[in-house]
Amino acid sequence: MSGKEIETGRQDLPKLLYPRDVAQLLGISVKTIHKLVRDGKLGCVQVTTKDRRFTQEQVQHYIESCTTNAPAKIDREPSVRVRSQPPKGGEKSSRVFDRANLLKEIRSCQ
Repeated sequence: MSGKEIETGRQDLPKLLYPRDVAQLLGISVKTIHKLVRDGKLGCVQVTTKDRRFTQEQVQHYIESCTTNAPAKIDREPSVRVRSQPPKGGEKSSRVFDRANLLKEIRSCQ
């Protein structure tokens, strides 16, 4: 008989864990353990209306249900940076005029 099981007259029963033990195993609070039970995500043995106990199998099943495999690395093209619209009113002038270019522009409009 292993240390995890209690021997009864007829069969071996698994050792039941307290909510604080399960919380410590999972690294979460006891309140979260009770919430997981209420949400149906973690099975339990309801000893009384206020007391719950957990088997190793129930805890292991919860761990397996939450375990995800990392997706394979997806080859993507480098993302293109999106540029926003220029501010309204256009570019500000520096008040420096190139006289030759200004004259060419005026002549092209005539």
